[in-house]
Amino acid sequence: MQATRELVGELGYRGLSLSSIASRAKVSRNVLYNWWNGDVSRIVEEAFLPNVREWPVPNTGSFESDIDQFLDLTIDAIHKPDVLKGFLTLAAEIVDDSAQLSQTSRYFRAPYARLIAKIVQQAEARDEICADLDPNHLAQIISGSVMQFAISKKPGRRNTKIVLSKIIQKLAQK
Repeated sequence: MQATRELVGELGYRGLSLSSIASRAKVSRNVLYNWWNGDVSRIVEEAFLPNVREWPVPNTGSFESDIDQFLDLTIDAIHKPDVLKGFLTLAAEIVDDSAQLSQTSRYFRAPYARLIAKIVQQAEARDEICADLDPNHLAQIISGSVMQFAISKKPGRRNTKIVLSKIIQKLAQK
């Protein structure tokens, strides 16, 4: 994962290849095929959002607490300097390439949005939130806002969570 993050910073996303990752990580290409089916996008996803598919679904019995736990996971993941640098590199490269943007969204946003969807479903079942809260839009709001706060380094990690939590609570109100 470290080799992938380094290479994205040095070569950019488009410069990545299985060979370059394997060489930097000092492993054979077969290792990358065994773990990620040789899919560079999946390797990059895991390098920048480690184990997002394995993040626990917060289920505290409260939408507000569930969102706060989810924000903690997100903020902790994105506020690592090499992760943030990689995201910025990826964003700069794919902003004008709709096909690449679509593929990258599938890898990065989809697992993230599925986790948020589970949180929203739990809250809807408890009748805590409005019924038409779109998890995909919520994923975009959270990921974009966390990224923006991370870039600006203000209002800081703690305040990022407070600000976002308040915005989400307003959006979810019945």
